[in-house]
Amino acid sequence: MEALRKLDLVILRHCEKAGDGLSDPLTLRGAGDAERVAERLSWEGIERIRCSPYRRSQETIAPFAAASGLEVVIDARLAEWHISEAALAEIGTHAPLMLTDADYRAPWSETAAEVWRRVRGALEDLAAMEPKRTAVACHGGILGAVLLHLADRFEPQDWATFHQPTLVALRG
Repeated sequence: MEALRKLDLVILRHCEKAGDGLSDPLTLRGAGDAERVAERLSWEGIERIRCSPYRRSQETIAPFAAASGLEVVIDARLAEWHISEAALAEIGTHAPLMLTDADYRAPWSETAAEVWRRVRGALEDLAAMEPKRTAVACHGGILGAVLLHLADRFEPQDWATFHQPTLVALRG
């Protein structure tokens, strides 16, 4: 875990999306926000990009990648928390338990522990590479999982403060 705390990351939750599907594009507002995010990221000294396989994350990071000339490396382990439609329909009941009990499983969904295991694997791979400031384009659930494990002050209820987009820098 100590190696992960030394990572130099900028974690980006995607911009506003047009729907709830995996391949839904950004809205017009989301596309505009992605351009503004690219400008903001240009100040961060990013040297490497990792991205979720979902279209909304790829479209969010694309303007920055194009402007910086950096390659976007897709990592399936950065996909959003897998939550079934049944669990989403009753998210008010499930969310508090999902966020406070790492082993709680909403119907047909991943547990927080399972999410962290796959995300941790992606971060461990980054930690094993040459140190570089890395942008990670992902989702609210993934951002929350990273902050819950690596940030000094983050509580499960802080997930409610995330917007589309949200940008968080973690510097060792």
